[in-house]
Amino acid sequence: MKLKSFIAAAGVCALVAGVLVGAAGPATADPSGPTTPIDLDGSGADTTQDVMNGLANMIGFSSWNSIPPYSLITPKPTCPNIARPNTDFDGLAALRRSLSVSSTAFYNAGVNNPPLGSRCFEYARTSVRPTSAQQSNAGLLQYVPFGLDAVGIAKGGTSLVGGVFTLSQLQEMYRFGTPVTATDAVTYDPVDVSNPLDLPAPGSTAVHLLLPRAGSGTASFFAAAMGIDFPVPWVKDWYTPAGGGAAQQVAENDGSAVVADSRALMPYSIAQWLAQQARAGTSIDRRNGARLIGVAPSPPRFGPVISPFTPNGLQLNPNWHSILLREVFNVIPFAATTAGPGTGYLNDLWEIFVDTSNTPISLCRRTSVLQSWGFAQLPAGRCGNVTDVTLRAFNSSQW
Repeated sequence: MKLKSFIAAAGVCALVAGVLVGAAGPATADPSGPTTPIDLDGSGADTTQDVMNGLANMIGFSSWNSIPPYSLITPKPTCPNIARPNTDFDGLAALRRSLSVSSTAFYNAGVNNPPLGSRCFEYARTSVRPTSAQQSNAGLLQYVPFGLDAVGIAKGGTSLVGGVFTLSQLQEMYRFGTPVTATDAVTYDPVDVSNPLDLPAPGSTAVHLLLPRAGSGTASFFAAAMGIDFPVPWVKDWYTPAGGGAAQQVAENDGSAVVADSRALMPYSIAQWLAQQARAGTSIDRRNGARLIGVAPSPPRFGPVISPFTPNGLQLNPNWHSILLREVFNVIPFAATTAGPGTGYLNDLWEIFVDTSNTPISLCRRTSVLQSWGFAQLPAGRCGNVTDVTLRAFNSSQW
């Protein structure tokens, strides 16, 4: 089901007719200090850090950037010198440690992690659902959806990849390393850039396939959509800078890798790209000259290419492939899903992330902010939903 029908089924059309991206103000950043009016701190996904920073600033809680990776932050006066969680995985590990005195979770090799049971963080940002191994009907955490995103394909501004591919061709390249012929009639062959003997097949052109670093939600989501059992030799999560030097990890929603390698392609959040485009010239914009490409109809060279954007270039295309559509989430303690007055921070979490009534701090009611950062509204009844058992995860034996 394409994004259009996903939204139409619930009678929601705000994606197409909503607020223009960038209309809700300037770039947002880390909290200015370790305390905010509502004492809640979160970290994790790069994809949702900017929209969550904007919502946090407006409502009065804290959302910490994912970069610079593992730099030291102080989310609370009692939590000095904590390594900044850099990915969805890191944010989840930091949350699990913060809420439990017996968690085995860690990130950054365990260096400067939140102390066990410290409540340094009360929620985590993520752009990927819990895996089947993590899901549990007795889970201690609940993934709470709040917006819609989609994933596109990025290449550099001077890329040697001239055509576009069908969705099935992208899957063939990423999953099997199979050469495919794009809309420019050129056959592109995924090669292992670390192996100088891995040359493209005769008559074909080399293409370098990338994924963001391990632990990122976009890497996990896109690998699943492509059917990759990563690692595979023809897909890398690192690149060599254009000026040479040591290999660098592919950063999520950052165009540096594909700009440095003119044969490279990588997945990129469309919402992030839109938000960055609207804030060109600020620290939010990490495209560095990268651009998103469309997806060809099947078979290629027949019919118009499907763009990731609406014709005005300001919103997600409602006809984008459903397999590349994803909900984005905030992860909270399951105990907060029914927390009433008098339950302290659990009630604060409920009022912000779960409650959809007319409370002034309900995140689900801030639709203009959500759309200004490139995301689309969820169907009616989905934002703040905590009854979906597939989004409950980590029981006591998994904690």
